[in-house]
Amino acid sequence: MIPTRTKVVVKEGGAAVDLLLTPHLYSFKDQFGIDFSTDLKNTREVMDNYADVAFLGAVNAWVLDGKGTAEDFPYTRGDFHAWAAGAAKEFGQFVSFAIPAMTGKTAAELAALKPTGKKEGEQVQDGKKKRWRWICRLLKHSS
Repeated sequence: MIPTRTKVVVKEGGAAVDLLLTPHLYSFKDQFGIDFSTDLKNTREVMDNYADVAFLGAVNAWVLDGKGTAEDFPYTRGDFHAWAAGAAKEFGQFVSFAIPAMTGKTAAELAALKPTGKKEGEQVQDGKKKRWRWICRLLKHSS
């Protein structure tokens, strides 16, 4: 079983915030004006999406664990983006956790898969950037 629950400390000196990364988190995206359409070549946009996944995962845990409504959630989307920008190591650990939680596969398993849908005569280029783009594309389509 792949874990879908984790905790992050969003504000320095603050309490750990529960996150629940299940498909249900996407039910809150419109309420908060979150749009996951992304230029996958733009690393900043991809990372912003992960900060939004963390935020929605926290709202998801808050609501489904019966702590209150989404409107009562004590953190803002900005809190999660500030955390992502200011705590690179912890944010990276979250992304490593989020990939299998959201896709059911580890980053290594996703990287080992061959991208499909290439045009005739087109060659798949090896390299971290190409694999990362393909992984992000998979994550985007799984939502």
